[in-house]
Amino acid sequence: MKALLHSKFLWTLVLVSALVAGLIALMPKPIDMDLTKIGNGKNAVVFVYDPNLVASIEQSAQIDSARELLGEQVNFLIAKAGEPDGEAFKRRFQAGSLDVLFFNRDGELVDRQFAVLSAEVLRKKLTSIR
Repeated sequence: MKALLHSKFLWTLVLVSALVAGLIALMPKPIDMDLTKIGNGKNAVVFVYDPNLVASIEQSAQIDSARELLGEQVNFLIAKAGEPDGEAFKRRFQAGSLDVLFFNRDGELVDRQFAVLSAEVLRKKLTSIR
């Protein structure tokens, strides 16, 4: 009986470990926070992420979906509220939490919207920037 319980415990442990490993593998790549990439020859979108707002999670998911559509053609960036770089960005561009700012390849601000924008809207805006 003791061996049977020990065996069940081991199988449960293996199953849970495999499930956790699978979930980690499926997690999207984090959105870059290196704001120096604005103006590096690629169009860029910067989302002012506020961890205290639920809409930030939804906008991040839409950014991940847009990133799957556009790949490396565009810089997808986060300016995190409460972080020194994020706060400096907010001051420089007079941005608030949940703002989505669009930059051309030369780093010029060309548009801004309020979140939540769908992946398709992000794709259209980013591919229309010249």
